[in-house]
Amino acid sequence: MTNSLLLKINKRFTEKISKIILVCNFIFFSCVAHGAENSNSWKDILKKSVGQTLFFHAWGGDKNINSYIKWAVKEVKRKYNINVKHVKVSDTSNVVARILSEKNSAKNLNGAVDLVWINGENFAMMKNNSLLSSENWIFEIPNSKYLDFENNPSLLNDFGIKTKGMEMPWGLSQLTFYYDSKFIKVPPKSSIDLKKYILNNKGRFTFPQPPDFVGTSFLKQILIEVISNKNLLQSEYQDRIHKVELQPLWLWLDEVTPYLWRKGKSYPSNYLALTELVAEREIDIGMAFNISHASNAISEKRLPKTVRSYIHERGTLANIHFLTIPYNSSKKEAAKVFINFLISPYAQIRKQDNNFWGDPSVLSMDKLDIEWKNRFAEISRGVATLSNDDLKMKLQEPHPSWVKALEEGWIKRYGS
Repeated sequence: MTNSLLLKINKRFTEKISKIILVCNFIFFSCVAHGAENSNSWKDILKKSVGQTLFFHAWGGDKNINSYIKWAVKEVKRKYNINVKHVKVSDTSNVVARILSEKNSAKNLNGAVDLVWINGENFAMMKNNSLLSSENWIFEIPNSKYLDFENNPSLLNDFGIKTKGMEMPWGLSQLTFYYDSKFIKVPPKSSIDLKKYILNNKGRFTFPQPPDFVGTSFLKQILIEVISNKNLLQSEYQDRIHKVELQPLWLWLDEVTPYLWRKGKSYPSNYLALTELVAEREIDIGMAFNISHASNAISEKRLPKTVRSYIHERGTLANIHFLTIPYNSSKKEAAKVFINFLISPYAQIRKQDNNFWGDPSVLSMDKLDIEWKNRFAEISRGVATLSNDDLKMKLQEPHPSWVKALEEGWIKRYGS
């Protein structure tokens, strides 16, 4: 028997063993999740959580999201007698920096942060610095039984980083563009068409200033479309190897920047400021990571009723956002109970409802009973909210390490 044949047999054997282990792990964690609700350990968690005050650090820049969190806080107080304080943050990286500072100061108990709304590079930073609670805690949460971890591996991956069960999926996001159909009949649906549009409509397009999340996401969107080998984006960024791969993005920006709003000398601070520019007809196209943003803005009379949403023909950037517990939180029980509520069908259906937030649910409809399935099916989408079929073309997030290179590169070249 030749060495090459032996290697092939060994490779196939290894692959089969890996699949068996993966299936066994899933079955084990599924059993844990399904049995958790009535387990003694969960009863202990419920008992210990009573009366605890939980500091939930979450982005506070959106009225609808803040209202939703306020509702959830009241519900958890009523149901479980847990006090949740929403600490509104503008940049999650500052929260991560605070936890890291506490670790460096050996403050390993009673940390200031009990729960964080997080994803991407901020999760990677916490994971790399051992700032997270124990592995696989998400499977202890009873309502995790409604998430399809087996058939949707993205629920256990954050920007290509394996979560190891250290953060709970909370919602889905996708970069969505919008425009006023009264003035534009066919919006540009690719980086090539967008460049042509910008050059032919001077001053009518811009994007939030990086390192704003949506602004950086726009840079990633264009990079994915213009890079020669998209697979490179899934590996860790190394300047000596990948620097040249950023050149198509810089060339694209070199061409369009002088034709942007205010000649590229000034940028809106975030996607909400971008919305105001669209409403005031200073620019033609807006963008957000919430698929219901345009519909919400219409219902709040911040955008005209003729606004419609779209994505690029080959897809747009999509990701999952998560909830995680820092290693030094002294309120882990309250955090888990709050998380269990937030991923319940009761809380998820309200979150998906365009009248409250419009953030798509992470729950698997196949795992819900018929009553909840019907209730989710009956949720009406806003006039400018795309259907699931319209949103099926999704682009995978680059490895978190690319973010720093993009932001620093953009600031160096174009930042004011």
